[in-house]
Amino acid sequence: MLPDTIQQTLETADATITKAVEENHLPGIGVGLVYQGVPIYAKGFGVADILHRVPVTAETVFRIASISKTFAAVALMQLWEQGKFDLHAPVNDFLKGYKVQHKGDQPITIHHLLTHTAGLGEFAAFWKYFSPLAHFNVVRPGRYVPELKWLYGRFLRAERPAGEKWCYANNGFATVGQLVADISGQSFPEYTREHIFAPLGMETADFWRSPRVKPKLAIGYSYKEKQKQFKAVRDLEQVTIAAGSMNASVNDMTHYIAALMDGGRNEFGQILKPETLEMMFTPQFQLDTRLQGMGYGFKVDNWGGHRVVSHDGLWLGFISSMFVAPDAELGIIAITNRASSAAISVSRQLLQRALGTSSRPLKKAGVAEPADRPELWSELVGFYAPTPGWNTNFRMWQQYGNEFEVYVAEEKLHIRSNWGGWKKGFLLRPADADDPLSFKIGSTPLVFRRTAVGGMELLKGLHRLEKRPYAQSIRRKLDRFGISKLLK
Repeated sequence: MLPDTIQQTLETADATITKAVEENHLPGIGVGLVYQGVPIYAKGFGVADILHRVPVTAETVFRIASISKTFAAVALMQLWEQGKFDLHAPVNDFLKGYKVQHKGDQPITIHHLLTHTAGLGEFAAFWKYFSPLAHFNVVRPGRYVPELKWLYGRFLRAERPAGEKWCYANNGFATVGQLVADISGQSFPEYTREHIFAPLGMETADFWRSPRVKPKLAIGYSYKEKQKQFKAVRDLEQVTIAAGSMNASVNDMTHYIAALMDGGRNEFGQILKPETLEMMFTPQFQLDTRLQGMGYGFKVDNWGGHRVVSHDGLWLGFISSMFVAPDAELGIIAITNRASSAAISVSRQLLQRALGTSSRPLKKAGVAEPADRPELWSELVGFYAPTPGWNTNFRMWQQYGNEFEVYVAEEKLHIRSNWGGWKKGFLLRPADADDPLSFKIGSTPLVFRRTAVGGMELLKGLHRLEKRPYAQSIRRKLDRFGISKLLK
């Protein structure tokens, strides 16, 4: 007998997913829900191949993109369980083909790589992508995928000191995969097939475009709004394999989720000790307990008292989303063959429904909405930006213009970014009567903190600026010439 919230989720799942497919113009989507180690829902909607009208099923293979990083973390932690290394040992003690060059005095450790705190940025040295041996980090399917040393050369260089800031780093997790290979003596794809996929019964999962994958692999698409048409995107493989090259079906991923919620084992076998998985699910880097933390390879949240570990992924024509509530023994996977965030929305919505909660609720039940504290706003108003570094702030530049402004309008406190989704501005609503520096936008927490030197920081790694923001001055010049319209 299933709990009522789960039963209701199953009864409404088809309608929820069908609506998402129609409203977001998805070619296809696969969704799987696991409870107490058993898949209780695994279905496909739409098509994997538009031209040949191949339907999506639970056995359709998708590119799962950055969820690959969780498998790289599991693989490396298996070797840690065997006593092959210390988590706080320098990575250069084990890398053979290239070295990671740190900034400052602190060497980059395995702990830093697994938590995205190594100070590595979005890119390796830009000129290296133009090397004929690197292929700009992508190759066509069926072609030889070069080793990472041909992309990085002798060194992969950090931009900021290790441990200073959190910065999502594909190159860091590509290096995790290289560590697996250098320590184990097997290639990373071979190691994962033998030590993760086979024990868990993941029969169509692979990091290579192998015969396990090819027959059932979905085609990735984009959607042309004006023409109301889908277009197949270019199919490419990455040189940074461990960071995002994995292929898997919904059925494969339900086997994996079952192991994540049951101490590293499922009905087929075991891949980790329970205590190791618990350590991976514990925040190893976290700015504040009210905010998302980073475990080893997994993001860690609190949804209404439920611990939820997660990862999502984006690649050309694909988005994947995985949420697991290990203590509630619930987990979900959603993958679509169009780069649409609908997969993330669907998986989040269904798991919230099954848990009977919402993500990161900051309002306590039965407690009145906290009142505004305008007497404190003068401390908060101003411009905020992260620690300098173009490479480590690339995503912040791309999504927000690298700076935020906290301001007062219509007698309310607001926040906006230079461009992107927050440019129009959002109301900052008080989230906690006992903490006047805690706010929310919808269910998203935004927490301020006074620094030891009397400044103010916004806990997204952002510090209030004492002089005119660089990005804002650029924006004014772009506005003057009408160029900023291109950024909308």
